[in-house]
Amino acid sequence: MSEACKLIDLSDWTPDEDNPIFPIGAQPKRLLVCPTPAPTPGLIAGHNYLFKVPPSWKRHQVWSEVIASILGARLGVSVPRCFVARDAGGNVGALIEFFYRYADQVAGPDRFVHASDLLQRTILDKKSGRPHSLKLNVRLCRALKIADAATWWAKAIAFDALIGNTDRHPQNWGVLVAGPGLQLRYSMAPAFDNGTSLGYELQDDRIERPWDRARLENYIRRGTHHCSWEYGSMKGVGHAELCRAFAQVDSEAGQTMQAVLNFEAEMVPHWCSWLKHVEIENPLSDARLQFVASLIDARRSRLTAVLGG
Repeated sequence: MSEACKLIDLSDWTPDEDNPIFPIGAQPKRLLVCPTPAPTPGLIAGHNYLFKVPPSWKRHQVWSEVIASILGARLGVSVPRCFVARDAGGNVGALIEFFYRYADQVAGPDRFVHASDLLQRTILDKKSGRPHSLKLNVRLCRALKIADAATWWAKAIAFDALIGNTDRHPQNWGVLVAGPGLQLRYSMAPAFDNGTSLGYELQDDRIERPWDRARLENYIRRGTHHCSWEYGSMKGVGHAELCRAFAQVDSEAGQTMQAVLNFEAEMVPHWCSWLKHVEIENPLSDARLQFVASLIDARRSRLTAVLGG
C-alpha cells in the first residue's frame, strides 16, 4: 500500500484559529490545518481541511465521500479531494480539502457563498430548501457571468446521477468569489458533500449477496435528485429524468453529460481497490465495493439510454 493509501492520523493537526467548528450543514465539521511538512502525499501543508464524522448508522458515508472524490477525478468532474482520517479520540471520518484560499493563489477566490444565500427569495420552505429548480440555478449562475455555468451543471447532475446523490440542496453547492468592490468575479465551487450516495444507508447484511439487475433498477428508480427542472415543484425528480430535461433544451449540456459517462464501469473496483486496505475498525468490504460498482454500472447504463449515447 502506498503512502497515499494510509489512514490519515489527525492527532497532531491543529484547529483553524478563526473557525475551528465549521457551522454549515446538518452536522458540525471541524476545520483543521495540515501540518508542515504534509504527512502524506496528496495533502497540502498549511492548508485547511474539513473533518466530518458521520453518525454510526451513516458510517458508510465516509466511503461514499472518498469514492466520489476518486470517481470525480477520473471523470473530469470538479470534486474536492477526500481522504479517510482518524482523530485523537479514535473517530473515523472523511477529511476533505478546503477548495479555496490556497497559498499559491494570491489572486484566487477569497470567499464562498452558499446557493441558499443567493436563492433566498425563491426558497419558500427553508427547512427543505425548496422549490429548488435546476433551470433557475443555471439562469442564476449565468446572471453572475459564470461562463461555464451550464457545463458545470451538466457535469454535476450527471455525476449526481451516477452516484445517486439525493442531497444537492442549496447548501450543498455554491459559488466562489474573488476581487474587490464592484469588480467581483464569480466561479463555481467544486461539487462537495457527496456522502448521501452509493447506497450508504444499506448496512452490510443487505448487500452480502450480489443483487440482480431487476433489484438494482428498482432501488435506483426510488431515488431522486434534490432539484426539479421547472421552478415551483416542492419535490425533486428522478436523476435520469433531470438529465434528460436539461439535454432536451441544451444539446451541448447533453454532450457534456455523455462525456462524463464515457468510462468502463468495470474500472471502478480497480480505481478504488486500495480503500479496502485502509486499516479501521469497519473497513471497506469486498461486498460493499462490488455493490457500489454494480450500482454505478446500472446507473451509467440507464443514463446512457436516456441521453441516447
